[in-house]
Amino acid sequence: EVADAALRSLVRTVLCVSRSVDLARLAERREVQERLPGFAVRLGYGLHYGWAVECAIGSDLKVDTSYISSHVNLATRLEEATKHYGVSILISGQTHGLLSPYIQSLCRLVDKVVVKGTIHPFELYTYDVPVSSSSSAISDFFATNPSITNPQFFAALTPSTTPEFKTRFAEAIDCYLGGPDGSEADWPKACAMLTWCLELKPKDGPCLAIIGDIERKAKSDG
Repeated sequence: EVADAALRSLVRTVLCVSRSVDLARLAERREVQERLPGFAVRLGYGLHYGWAVECAIGSDLKVDTSYISSHVNLATRLEEATKHYGVSILISGQTHGLLSPYIQSLCRLVDKVVVKGTIHPFELYTYDVPVSSSSSAISDFFATNPSITNPQFFAALTPSTTPEFKTRFAEAIDCYLGGPDGSEADWPKACAMLTWCLELKPKDGPCLAIIGDIERKAKSDG
């Protein structure tokens, strides 16, 4: 339940920010939009687990707590990668394995990568948060009520993808990854399937990111 609760806290935060009237007004201010056209407040989270060393950094005047380890670095890189994949939450495969089976089924596999500081590739998952407006009373009740259990929370706030999209996307990712060793990868087919997915969900971040990665790799290979 700890992993479920950790993911729930991230989903709640993303929902609260997306529904905040004050933040929306701030982002829409003329001086903000003039300097940063199209600016909107967005959050990105990397969810991973592991050990860390707690330490104090600072001086006699100010001391801050910091956590240092390869696991902390990995969580940071996951957070940075949310920008590339256009999602709010990225979950490492190890952490995904700690989630309850039902919540695992709600997550979406988006890639398999090797990042700096790691040796073996690991899977990346996302939870497509059903971002809602400030007028959604039902979402507000389930998002903020502490008496709601984790299963009730996730049942009420299921991902913003249709079953058809999720099935097609999973098939596209299978073509893209090509099995455990990548030997069965079919990138042209994966691109075609991801393009079809974009017809169901235009501007889907993972679809656009993977298509872009395939195109860049194809150009670099000549």
